[in-house]
Amino acid sequence: MTRPSRFPDGHAGCTARDVYLADGTRLRLVESGEPHAPLLLLVHGFGASSYQWRFQLPALAAAGFHVLAPDLPGHGFSQLAFPDGEYTREAYARRLWLLMDALGVARLPVVGQSMGGAVAAEMALRHPERTDGLVLMSAVGFGTVPPRAAVLRPAPDALAPLAQLFATHAIARFILRGVYGPDASWTRHDEDELLAPYVQRDIYRSLLRTLKEFSFALHSRDALARLPAGTLVIFGADDHVVRPADLAERVRAMRDGRLVILPRVGHLPQVEAPQEVVRLLTEYARGPRVARAESAH
Repeated sequence: MTRPSRFPDGHAGCTARDVYLADGTRLRLVESGEPHAPLLLLVHGFGASSYQWRFQLPALAAAGFHVLAPDLPGHGFSQLAFPDGEYTREAYARRLWLLMDALGVARLPVVGQSMGGAVAAEMALRHPERTDGLVLMSAVGFGTVPPRAAVLRPAPDALAPLAQLFATHAIARFILRGVYGPDASWTRHDEDELLAPYVQRDIYRSLLRTLKEFSFALHSRDALARLPAGTLVIFGADDHVVRPADLAERVRAMRDGRLVILPRVGHLPQVEAPQEVVRLLTEYARGPRVARAESAH
């Protein structure tokens, strides 16, 4: 298909391809790094795409990793349309396991941001033998989500494409102002890439189905205790999208969990503090899973 997106053009060493899963699903995969280097899987959030990881892909490849950043099902330029019931946490996790199977990967570390953090946690909880470490960034399951999206849940699927009328640069700027922290900035090109998937009529139904079916609830204490030992949790101090709920206590409920709070950062640490996030991910992937709390400066 012709995509109104130039990503990952201009990002050294990054390539994109379509991968077909065993169930027939098509996922668009952006990757960077040497083929046999240690793997990292990066999972983006709701309504976004692999463009969220534009800074981490080349930097982590330069640090010696082979980085995989798919567009989630129903997002970006991956397959959008699925039957009802296929937009749950488990369904998203299942298709990422199928992506691993298609790539011949048995086990790897997973980094999930926002909704992608809930998907990554689901992967670790259901098949811990396939998750070699876990990083949860601004993650659903660790905070409350504004209730305004709930008003869309009763909307009939047939009305979803009407949202295309709102896919404008003004709306893009409104969204970015709401998710970024006080020091963040962006370019017109960033707005273009945010809007690019939204020329596809089917994406509106897929996102509405996700709002209806995906659980944005907090993790239970039992689930927190079953996450991989040494899981790293990263939040921006100014995150107003996933508002942390007793965050330090939740991390203490995990086995050797580690918490990093990034000052003056909002909901997108990987975009707002890209070098610090690369440092944290590199340190995590190379080192032992050590339990400690840290405030970055």
